[in-house]
Amino acid sequence: MTVSIRSVLHNTQFKRADPVVEVEGKDLDTPVRWVFTNEREDVSSFLSGGEMLIIEGNALLAADWHGTLGQYVASLAQAGVAALVVELVEGVVRMPDELVSAARLHGLTLIGLKSRVPFVDICQSVNTAIVHEQMHLQLEVDTMSTSLREGLSRTGNIEAVAETIASLFGESVAIFDGDGLLAARAGRAFDAGNESSAVIALESRSRPVGALEITQRTMTSDATMRRAIATIVSPVAALYIDGGARMGMMHHLSMGPADGVHVNTFEAQEAHAMLEALGFAGSCIYMPFAFRFRSVVEGINHVSTMVERFEELSGCAVSCMLEGDLMVGWCSTTDSSDGAAAFGRHCMDALAVLEGDGIYVVHGRVALDTVTLVDGFAVLRDIANHEPAYGRVVSTMSALVDRFVASSDMDKAMRMLVVQTIGFEVAASPLLLDTLCACFDNLDSKTGACEQLGIRRQTLYNRLDKVTQMVGVDYNDKPNWVMLLFAAKLTKSWQEQHGE
Repeated sequence: MTVSIRSVLHNTQFKRADPVVEVEGKDLDTPVRWVFTNEREDVSSFLSGGEMLIIEGNALLAADWHGTLGQYVASLAQAGVAALVVELVEGVVRMPDELVSAARLHGLTLIGLKSRVPFVDICQSVNTAIVHEQMHLQLEVDTMSTSLREGLSRTGNIEAVAETIASLFGESVAIFDGDGLLAARAGRAFDAGNESSAVIALESRSRPVGALEITQRTMTSDATMRRAIATIVSPVAALYIDGGARMGMMHHLSMGPADGVHVNTFEAQEAHAMLEALGFAGSCIYMPFAFRFRSVVEGINHVSTMVERFEELSGCAVSCMLEGDLMVGWCSTTDSSDGAAAFGRHCMDALAVLEGDGIYVVHGRVALDTVTLVDGFAVLRDIANHEPAYGRVVSTMSALVDRFVASSDMDKAMRMLVVQTIGFEVAASPLLLDTLCACFDNLDSKTGACEQLGIRRQTLYNRLDKVTQMVGVDYNDKPNWVMLLFAAKLTKSWQEQHGE
């Protein structure tokens, strides 16, 4: 059992300081990787996540600080700090309101200490407990690894693999292949809605094999234990459920461009060849997606139903692969006669079926070619791998502003914004870019845009329809259209300032 914020609160030395939880944050059972003290304003730049930071209250009033308390808390939350502990004994004897508000906003646990205990005593006591727990866990992992390797060495099929794991841990086990199909099951039936489980990604030779889900009735497997299980089980499971080259190509495509923004010429050619090898014609259009499962056992049937309904539409298909609790893929069609926007609506209707089913659904915009499809996966994975909002369906465009603001590289941020919204083709067309900017300037009033551009209303609609054909978003899709106009305005300003 790992040392958590809750267990630190019960530590003998920590209790001597009379701790009071001012803001509970996300979860008091959050693991604490290390406890230390550092009162620099920029301490977040030295952190790697999971730390409990202890500071004196007076440090919050340091004269050499340049930012606000809100910015300080935001930097700690972004660095993944488990909790901020503030000594409230002398000078600052109550938690500042701005600090409390920011902690609530960012989900950061905030603890006040009402009595003075040397920080070194607290750090030594808690960190010693953490080290002891890590040694104990490592011994458990080593013992488990030996038993698991020995058991799996005698298996001859995937059912025996599941039986071996279930018997060793005394839990229920389900193994799924890379297509999301149930390959084996062992132990009593899952009660996914009322019990917790851990989903472990299985992979071999850098490509997905599938997923192993195991209940947590009698044990709680931490990240170290799950990694050990994955390392041991993956090569054995791959003997029976490896998807081969097809899964490798899908994985390569869905990893997106190497720079995380936009594919280069070689990557585009390679991706196009892979799509053709997978059976997709050049006339296909796509919508990329990613699903995060709270439980694969609980959610996979909902996905199967969604796929069956979508594929009843003429020319439509779904391609996907399972990587642990993450399923990545795309909807596609060979019938583009109704246009990209109509296809996008069909996809949205299909994905809406998953809302509220313990699945976090993230989808990109419609891709009319290989380049746009592969570009879409970069931001897609990034959003899906953040804290999942199970039961929600979100678009990558709705999260672009947050990603844009969080970027420290403005050039990369602008490229990302262009790629994920208007695309380089629209950005390179002064006529279409000026049209979108006029719509932005006039709060999307078509009359105002026409007056600014000096064109007739039908000419404006013809230009907007051309944009829709190129990017798959039409002006009736208000949330995404607003994002499109915002991106166009930023792109125009960027071009004017940088001569690009």
